[in-house]
Amino acid sequence: MQIHGLPETFWVVVSPSPVSGLGDICFQCDFEEFALQIRGGLDERRIVGIFAEEKPASELARSLLESQQNPHAAGSDTRTHKSPWLNWYGTQETTQGVFICDKATEAKMLIEPPKRWGRNWAWNISEDGTGIVLRRTS
Repeated sequence: MQIHGLPETFWVVVSPSPVSGLGDICFQCDFEEFALQIRGGLDERRIVGIFAEEKPASELARSLLESQQNPHAAGSDTRTHKSPWLNWYGTQETTQGVFICDKATEAKMLIEPPKRWGRNWAWNISEDGTGIVLRRTS
């Protein structure tokens, strides 16, 4: 594959799960490896950003991980997710979850409820306005 005017490798940042580590959500790859990631099941809706340099990618990834570190009990019927961005909004484009979006860059982070909830969940903005709350409905 010929690549013109682009770096041969780049950094990809994806939405974290509650058990993700930095290496799970921020990784370097080339175009062939990226295509394999997509073919292997990486959902493009989970991609938060693609970067030419490691530093901004890892900074965003760390911010996303910090937003996931809200403690909650495994059996709890609510999950709170802080937005990594100050100027953000939430939107639901799929039945699988909710996107937290940065207004400035349109970067998105997919937040999914626990699989065991099935489709029995709802979401809203947290009371303090810093993120979203997912709640099991039945």
